[in-house]
Amino acid sequence: MAGRLRLPSRPRGPRDEARMTLIEHLDELRSRIIKIGIAFFAVAIIAWFFRPQIFAFLLAPAPSLNGQLNFTSPTEALIADVKMTLYTAFLFTIPVLLYQAWAFVAPAVGEMGRAFTYVLIALASSLFLAGVAFGYFVVLPIGVDFLLDWGGDRYKPLIISERYLAFVTRFLLAFGIVFEFPAATYVGAKLELIDAPFLKRYRRHAIVINTILAAALTPGQDPFSMILMAVPMVLMYELSIIIARYVNPVAERAREEEHEEDEPEDSDEVERDL
Repeated sequence: MAGRLRLPSRPRGPRDEARMTLIEHLDELRSRIIKIGIAFFAVAIIAWFFRPQIFAFLLAPAPSLNGQLNFTSPTEALIADVKMTLYTAFLFTIPVLLYQAWAFVAPAVGEMGRAFTYVLIALASSLFLAGVAFGYFVVLPIGVDFLLDWGGDRYKPLIISERYLAFVTRFLLAFGIVFEFPAATYVGAKLELIDAPFLKRYRRHAIVINTILAAALTPGQDPFSMILMAVPMVLMYELSIIIARYVNPVAERAREEEHEEDEPEDSDEVERDL
């Protein structure tokens, strides 16, 4: 019996990738999570050997503590070092996390190009690190000094390691997340989901929402820290408007053309009334 004729196999293209089954999507998601986990634990192992330097770095914004923290249980110092190491690993794994996350969802939003992916990852990573740096060098020293000096001689601070390190790391992480707004706007404008006129229209609503988010993200829950976080959030929103205007100028030009078309009609109606 003659053998069956077999058609030559062809390489999988974008349409075939779009038809991936649920199992294939789950396998890809698992593969990318494993890659993120490997990068995370590799950085965590390296960061573990630099615990004293990281500890001194986090205490630098509070010189009144003289580089020392208190602890109230035998395991608290060890747990604090573990959390500090994991936080450092997470911070330096952000570029890998963003790349793997975008590579997973990119086929669902269409072919965006490799250059766009690199620009997006570089922008998001840079903005996150810029937010952490801004919170560390600008906001955190002012906020910590204000809080520790509150009350003058009436209160004597007894700062334990768990509370201080949790406050600082959450504070810096919140600033990193806040500075991601322009990157999110860049993606939304590139996909033509948002534009500058839309952001301008809801500017007042955004100020209220940013204030609420600042109250939720600030670990200290004091009004001074909330204000220090709310102001950069409003500035990031204004920067997002500029980015949307540059990335997606078509919508804004269309709005301007519609406005110009409406003006002659209005003038003609006024002349008729006269």
